[in-house]
Amino acid sequence: MTLEQLRYLVALAEEGSFTRAAERVYLTQPALSVQVRRLEEELGVRLFDRAKRPLEPTEVGRAVVAQARRVLEEVEKIRALAEGQAALFEGPFRLGVIPTLAPYLLPRLLPRLAERWPGLELSVREELTPGILQALLEGRLDGGLIGTPERLPGLEFTPLFEEGFVAYVAPGHPLYAQPALHPLEIPLEDTWVLSEGHCFREQILAVCRPGLPRRRVEFQSGDLETLVHLVEEVGGLTLLPEVALWTLGEARWTRLRPLAPPGAGRTVYLVCREGALRRPVAQALGEEARRVFQGLERPPGLVCEGGLL
Repeated sequence: MTLEQLRYLVALAEEGSFTRAAERVYLTQPALSVQVRRLEEELGVRLFDRAKRPLEPTEVGRAVVAQARRVLEEVEKIRALAEGQAALFEGPFRLGVIPTLAPYLLPRLLPRLAERWPGLELSVREELTPGILQALLEGRLDGGLIGTPERLPGLEFTPLFEEGFVAYVAPGHPLYAQPALHPLEIPLEDTWVLSEGHCFREQILAVCRPGLPRRRVEFQSGDLETLVHLVEEVGGLTLLPEVALWTLGEARWTRLRPLAPPGAGRTVYLVCREGALRRPVAQALGEEARRVFQGLERPPGLVCEGGLL
């Protein structure tokens, strides 16, 4: 077993194709196939299900690939010790971001990262929280930004900032006339929410008034902007996180209503693997994300003491 074979193994697992993996590691496809089969013969197990498209690791293959990633990371730690910590901010860094943060935080965050660390090759993936956590555990991501206080062995969670929720109300809705809304006044049957699987959906359902009939039209969406358009064209209301408000534009601010008493909101966390090689990079990226949030434009009159709307 060689380190090169482990690199080939990880590349094949991530690409799902012998052709693409061979291009990535600068081998011919037959040569890559031979190396992977030799590794399988040495271990006495099949590491990939070759009948599936895209190619998928077997159950034992997934465990071997995860361990291979850890071995390769330990090798990189040796190089980092020799080159110094500054070398960690060069080369690839893979970041996962939940959909209710990505379109609002990344347009401001990415230029700052490129300016501060021009040698950092950032690869960003929009993903739901379970996918981000699993990818971190398996070594397919180096860091993640999520909005729920998950706790998993092997992962480190650092709170970055707290943000409040704000109601976005159609002018024809009865609650539009109120300057602020009590959470228990918000009717679930009038509220547009994200599709199942989004942590923001569960957070909103916990805020809205429970036990009422379902709305007449059900719509499954993974995009907050779609919910905003539904409020504008169909009616009703939705709840938005504070990070999303700067993209609305002043013409839409008249439809925003704070929650009173304030407090409904979420904490955004940076997640990385405990003891990971790129942990200093993840922590520095998290600090930049915190600064971006603190500098976002907010509608006047909505910011409350303590940071929550």
